[in-house]
Amino acid sequence: MKKMYLVLLPLAANFLFSQNSQLYYSGIFLNKKNKPQNFLKVYNKNSGIYELTDANGFAIIAAKENDTLLWNDGKSRLVAYGLDDLKDILESRIEKASVRNVESRAYDSLVTKELKDEFSLENSKEFVTGKSIHNFSAVRKIKKITENTYHLKEQPDQFLGFGGSFTTSFDVKIRNSVPGTQNRYVQGRSQNGQLEWNGPETGEMFSFGPDISSLGFDHHPYEYDRNGRLIPVGSGISPAKAYNNDIFKTVFSYNNQLRLNTSLTKGYYDEKLRLSVDLGQQKDQMYFMDQYSILNTFKTKLSSKIFNFSVNFGLNYDENKAINSNRTGLFNRVYQNAVLTPNSFSNVQNILLENGLQRRYGQSADNPYFLLSQENKYNYRDRRRQFSFGLERNWSDFKVAINQSYENDSFLNTDYYKPSTHGFANGLYSERNQENKLYSSNLSGSYAFGGSDRRSVLSLNFILNDRKSDVYNSLTKTAHSYQRTSQDYIFNYKYDYSSYRSDISAGFNIGNAFYISNTSAKNTYWLPKVNAYLTFQNVFDWHNVDFKILGAYTAMSSEPEITKSYSSYATTLLNAQNAYQYFPVLEAQTFRNLSNINSKEGKAGFRVKVGYHISLEAEYFNRKVTDDIFPVFENNLLQLKNLADHTYSGYEANFVYDNIYLGTDFTTSHKVSFFKYKDVVNRVNDGYNHMAISGFNDVYKTLSAGQIFGAVMGSYFERNAHGELIIDEFGYPKKAAGLKIIADPTPDFVVKFNHTINYKMFSLDINWEWKKGGQLWNGTQAVLDYYGRSQNSGDERNIKNYVFQGVDSSGNPNQIPVDFYNPAQNVSENRWTRYGYLGVAEDYVQKADYIRINNISLTGKFDIGKFRRGLGITFYVNNILLWQANQGVDPNQNFYDLDSGRGLDFFNLPSYKTFGCMVSFQF
Repeated sequence: MKKMYLVLLPLAANFLFSQNSQLYYSGIFLNKKNKPQNFLKVYNKNSGIYELTDANGFAIIAAKENDTLLWNDGKSRLVAYGLDDLKDILESRIEKASVRNVESRAYDSLVTKELKDEFSLENSKEFVTGKSIHNFSAVRKIKKITENTYHLKEQPDQFLGFGGSFTTSFDVKIRNSVPGTQNRYVQGRSQNGQLEWNGPETGEMFSFGPDISSLGFDHHPYEYDRNGRLIPVGSGISPAKAYNNDIFKTVFSYNNQLRLNTSLTKGYYDEKLRLSVDLGQQKDQMYFMDQYSILNTFKTKLSSKIFNFSVNFGLNYDENKAINSNRTGLFNRVYQNAVLTPNSFSNVQNILLENGLQRRYGQSADNPYFLLSQENKYNYRDRRRQFSFGLERNWSDFKVAINQSYENDSFLNTDYYKPSTHGFANGLYSERNQENKLYSSNLSGSYAFGGSDRRSVLSLNFILNDRKSDVYNSLTKTAHSYQRTSQDYIFNYKYDYSSYRSDISAGFNIGNAFYISNTSAKNTYWLPKVNAYLTFQNVFDWHNVDFKILGAYTAMSSEPEITKSYSSYATTLLNAQNAYQYFPVLEAQTFRNLSNINSKEGKAGFRVKVGYHISLEAEYFNRKVTDDIFPVFENNLLQLKNLADHTYSGYEANFVYDNIYLGTDFTTSHKVSFFKYKDVVNRVNDGYNHMAISGFNDVYKTLSAGQIFGAVMGSYFERNAHGELIIDEFGYPKKAAGLKIIADPTPDFVVKFNHTINYKMFSLDINWEWKKGGQLWNGTQAVLDYYGRSQNSGDERNIKNYVFQGVDSSGNPNQIPVDFYNPAQNVSENRWTRYGYLGVAEDYVQKADYIRINNISLTGKFDIGKFRRGLGITFYVNNILLWQANQGVDPNQNFYDLDSGRGLDFFNLPSYKTFGCMVSFQF
């Protein structure tokens, strides 16, 4: 009878649809995990109809060519093509079979003898319970219930999976651009109208001596130079050659990472247990002699399901050690002394003199190799241990989760200078120990309700943070203990609307938060948050053109991190000429009784998506920060105070042209990002306007009302009402008294470009950026000019009878000619020394524009045995090209490696060019 129905089914379908020209699309539809699933709603976006899949994920739905089909709540889609008649689709799913002879049991019973199998299940006197399994091949256990009744228990399908990856990389690093120096004129100055060489024993610091080609070594014993002293070239004396004091080296680094994971799965999808272990070691070599760091990491995570709860355990352990750190500006000091060393002195010949003191080119200098040499193996160590635990339970509409972590960090800085170091004749030794204990707990719950087209979610988060930091400095024998317990209560309601029958979707999110802390002068109970979006699909009936507008308002409250050290602010106590005295030891007195740093941020933007390849999004943001906290020195103590309000605002836009097919197995993607911002100081507390937030006492980034946050303040030239330079009686521009704002580090805009080209198993990625505008103060150039070591001073010192454009004090055009360097005058009166150590800061403000290729990488992924794309090889170069408008190092490098130091260059360390290869294998 069943076979008869199968035969009639195509005939019935043919009869019902013989008059209908409607076509249909058929296929198997996959859920979000790429698995067939029943009752998936497949929706035809163009006609508005939908169908549900069967147990095998198969569905038939009426469609026209190029109709868009959606499922998985609209997150999965395809364009219908290859349509067919319903009759043909149904017939294709019916198994074809030939007609067999008609058989009759009545006839068979008459002509055959009945055979009984006494061992068959049908004739057995034994029974199984109703709850027993029916697949006898999967029986794990047989339990006897009564004399003739048994219970069969199934052997569950469990799979133990094992996998992982190993990644190793090796790279070569060389330093990027550095300021140019002259290698023509030796250590010395003019004496009695003549240029003379002055040896290191004289304490001479200037390189305004004679041309090195006019001098030669006498090869007599001389402890400062194995070649002897310099004397004028004469009979038997060959011209001397300049020494190369470049301290930067080509270095090599490596990084190895091993990841192992195993999982226990019931069936194909129900993962019961997962364990992962990560092991890593990285050696990062610095471009100075024998300066490197080694980082060892161990991470493990255990995930499991217990009684419908998802449980996670984690353990992270990091240990880092370095030969030296730059906490005291050691590396900047090394670089400064290397680049200022006269070309007539070699730092590498010997580090020490016969008396045990350092061998250096001047009494107010240091030998960079003497600064780097040390007895201790590692002067910096840190160790971080973190334990985490998470528990989560999901019901159909309700979710509860708790996550906790405990972290214990220890840091040890050993900072010291050996006897005879400039500024520390007797040496100096200090140990800074910091112990951090950080506990965090996050309890969250959410309840979702509503239909699939109108969905609401109520959520509550409670966050508890307990932080303690103990800092001890052996030099001052002072101990500081900071502790903070803070609580965040976050309430939130989210609503989303979407409908298959409409091309409009919308949603909003509203909430409020409390911030409570034992260190805050006042807790905050009103921190509202609102954001909303509205999306139009198929705008103007254009297929696959979507437009989305969004907006947000968020209020936040925070405090300065108690584990952060503000000791580097000590640079503001020193003039740049005394930077060698910098040795930070003072820590913030307390983090208590400060008002919270409050911010209110608004955003508005849009996104346009055209098809599957093109999208454009743009956003305007405005964040007003009130009662921001800054360090100040008062009564010889480092204090934190609420000092200012400022507003950070700007624009950001991103254009993406993605997955463009150029041919078979050949695709490309491109992204362009545009970013423009400014940060303006609105208010500064009385008595603190124009205060320094970074830099030195005589040139620094300032906090000034009505000005850009972090504008550079320094010395400047005196000008008249028309902006003309005032020329003094000696024929040089006149330096004005006091300081003023001379530079704005904020760029006009930043544009970043990302390009990806894929061909079969190969991928080429190129990332580059262009920064337009912004300024920096180049103090490195100023000091090189002052000592006569810069390329400018070498090229221009013989310029004579030069007349500066400007007017004298009476307003008359300047007509006084000057020689940039006249041997008949004292060395302190030449073009580069007459204004002092830093010259006139305004004269060293330079553009910070640059064009940089950040990264180029070529990756190939290859099939190895049964592992598809198991082997990956990447060749990469970083910072391979850098064009910059300033004379010096990369303008992205920071003053003393401080985040607040952007825009100040005082012997900033150059960036790296990196050439490397990375190999990864997945198994």
